[in-house]
Amino acid sequence: MSKPLEGLRVLDVSEGIPYIGSMFADYGAEVLKVERPGAGDAVRGRGASQNVSYASYYLRGKKSLAVDYTVPAGAQIVARLAAGVDMVVFTAAEDTLRPLGLDYASLKAANPKLVYGVLTPFGEAGPWKDLPDYDLLVMARSGLLEKTGFPEKPTKFGFPLGYVYASWHLTAGMMAAYLAAQSSGEGRKVSCSSWQTMMQLDDTFAECFQALNTLPKRLGNGFPTTNPTDTFRCKNGWFALSVGSDAQWLGFAHEAGMDAVWGEGTVYAHDPERSMDHYFGELDGQLRDYFATITIEEADQICRRAMVPGGPCNTVVELASDEQVAIRNMLIPVGGETQLGVPAKFVGQDGQDSGIAPGEALGASTRPVRAGAGIAPAQLDELQAQGVIACGE
Repeated sequence: MSKPLEGLRVLDVSEGIPYIGSMFADYGAEVLKVERPGAGDAVRGRGASQNVSYASYYLRGKKSLAVDYTVPAGAQIVARLAAGVDMVVFTAAEDTLRPLGLDYASLKAANPKLVYGVLTPFGEAGPWKDLPDYDLLVMARSGLLEKTGFPEKPTKFGFPLGYVYASWHLTAGMMAAYLAAQSSGEGRKVSCSSWQTMMQLDDTFAECFQALNTLPKRLGNGFPTTNPTDTFRCKNGWFALSVGSDAQWLGFAHEAGMDAVWGEGTVYAHDPERSMDHYFGELDGQLRDYFATITIEEADQICRRAMVPGGPCNTVVELASDEQVAIRNMLIPVGGETQLGVPAKFVGQDGQDSGIAPGEALGASTRPVRAGAGIAPAQLDELQAQGVIACGE
C-alpha cells in the first residue's frame, strides 16, 4: 500500500531544524535535502559520535544533495531544482535569500504552483526578526518560560519544543497551501516562527490579557486549581500522579488504604479546599511520605484500580522494552539501526513504517539529480573543485 504523500516532491533547504522535511519524508514524500559540502547539515553532528542513530534519524528517507546555496553558482542549482518540485522550505529569512535569487517571487516565476515555506525564530518582520536564538530564548520571549518551572526559577522543556511545534504548524500550513494550489494553480508563501507557535500554544495568554491583574504562577508540577498533580519518589524511582476530580481523589485514597486520612469526611475530600487550602502545605508532605513507602509498581496498580491518571516516569531504557511501545510500533528498524516510529498510524496499513530508508551519506544524490539541477557532466569536476557541490559515493 502506498504512503499518503507519495508523488509529492519537497526541496528541503533547512539548516539545523530538520523536523519539517522529516515529517514529509516519513509520510512518503520525495525529499531532496540540501546540505553544505564538507560539513553537511548540523544534525549530522548530533549525538555521541558522527554515526549514531540519533543523527541519522532526521535524515532518514531524504536524498542528500551537497550544494552551497550561499554562493551564486550553488543558488542557481537550487533555483533550478525548485522549478521541478511542489514545495521548498527554508530556515533563512527571505530577505537574506533575495540577493541569491531564492526569494518567493523569483522561484514562483519559474514554478507558479510552488509552495514556499519559511521557518524563522521570531518572524520575518518586527524589531526581533534578526535576533539570535536558541529554543530557550524562544520560550523566554513567548512568555512560556516564565510560567514553567518552580517558584524560585523558570525552567525550559527537556527538548526543543519551539522548533518541533513550529515545524508541525509550518508543515500543516504548507499542506493547506498545496491542496489549494491543486485547484487554483497558484502556490503561496507560508511563513511561520517558533516564537509565534509558542504564543499560540500557551492558552493562558488570552486569559491573562483579559484580566491584567492576574498572572499565572510557577507551581512546578502542580496545577492552580486541581491537585495533587506532581511527581513523587517511590522506593525504586519516580512516579507521576495527576488527579483531576474529587471522584478520582477519593478513589485513589480508597485504593491506597487511606480513606480515614484522605477520604470522605476529611478536609482533603473535596476541592477547592483540597487544592487551594491544603495541597501546597501539609497534604503535599503527606503524599511524599506515603509514596516513599511503596514501589513504582505498587503505585501503578493503585492508580489502575482507581482509574486515576498515574504512571512511572519512564526512562528511554524502560520504554525500549515496554509492550506498549512494541504494540504501537514506536521503535522501528531502519537500515540496521533502531529509530523512532511514525506517530500517526493509518488504518489498514500495518507496514507503513517498514519502507523507511536510512539517511544517505552526504551528497549521495548530488550526482543522480545532476540533470534536474542543471549541471552538465563537464561541470561536475569544476563545481566540486570550487566547493560549490560535493558528490558522495
